[in-house]
Amino acid sequence: MFFTYDQNNSGGGFDVDEEAGISVYVIVEAEDYATANERAEAIGLYFDGEGDCSCCGNRWSAQWSGTDGDAVPSIYGEPVETAVVYTKWVGTRPDAFVHYVDGRVVAHHLPKKSLS
Repeated sequence: MFFTYDQNNSGGGFDVDEEAGISVYVIVEAEDYATANERAEAIGLYFDGEGDCSCCGNRWSAQWSGTDGDAVPSIYGEPVETAVVYTKWVGTRPDAFVHYVDGRVVAHHLPKKSLS
C-alpha cells in the first residue's frame, strides 16, 4: 500500500530535499500506516512539529490507525501519474517523490491545471 504525506507550508515555505526525496508530497510504500510512519521518519519527515511555525502548524502529519493507504501511489485519491496541481509551489523542482519498498525513489513533476 502507498501512504501520502502532504507538506504544510509551515512558516510560509516548503522544505525540499531532492537528494532525500522530499518535496510537497512524499509517498511511501509500506504494509501498514505504522510502518509507513517509520519509513517516512527515516527519509527525513518528522511529526513533532519541532521548529515549525506556531501559527501555521506542523509541517508533517503522521498517518493514523484506520488509514489503509492506496493501492497505487496517489495524491488526494488520484494516481500520481495523472495527478495535477493548481499551484507550482516548488517551481521547477519535483512536486512529489514516491519511495518504494525496494529502495527506488521516483520523482514526479506534476502538471499545473488551469482554474479556467
